[in-house]
Amino acid sequence: MLIPDNEQTIERLKAFICKWAGPAKPEYGLKPREIPADLPAALQELYRFAGNWPNPAYENSPYPPAMRPRLFEAQDIWMGAGELRREADRITFLLENQGSWSCQVDANREDSPVYSDAARLWDDRLEEPEIVCPSLSHFMTTFCLQELVFGSLHFGKLEGSLDPAVFRDTLHPIWLDGYYVFKEPSHSFYLCGNDLLIMDYYSDVWYGCLDDRALSLIADPSMVKPIEP
Repeated sequence: MLIPDNEQTIERLKAFICKWAGPAKPEYGLKPREIPADLPAALQELYRFAGNWPNPAYENSPYPPAMRPRLFEAQDIWMGAGELRREADRITFLLENQGSWSCQVDANREDSPVYSDAARLWDDRLEEPEIVCPSLSHFMTTFCLQELVFGSLHFGKLEGSLDPAVFRDTLHPIWLDGYYVFKEPSHSFYLCGNDLLIMDYYSDVWYGCLDDRALSLIADPSMVKPIEP
């Protein structure tokens, strides 16, 4: 169940997305002609697989489908293939939800590190985006799993640090010590049972599920602090 950090990362990530959000459908991905050819391979593959994947948490929304959030834009925003921005030899593909920082990759490169200017929030000396993760597939795995948690129909925080004894079932690791924009491990993910996704983010424990019955896996209901969408 653990997603490996190697050449199989994207394929195993895709398998977990299907396990969590339901089977992939052809209309959930972009057609090859819609995907810029100068993107690194991992981004091209994810756009083909999930570039239009709707968020199942909004399937009963009164808004028309075109106005509903996609699966991977609940917290931060994976930009649509037609929205990508180019500057010199870099492509901006991901934005913080309030526009406070962005992430870029190298154009015309099969693989690319991920660059970000996120550190400007805490380091006034930063002048240019810096490499925050040497592996695009690693970075996107952390990002996608984060969005699955925050994009769940039911999500929120648990009081206290991560303690397996809090849960009525085993915590199965999905992705450990994931890098995001902080140049160090910041995210780890676990699955409890089949329906409760847990994210340990700098010792803040977040949960997500598509059916609130999964919350019964948490032994002490008073620990559950839901966040309204």
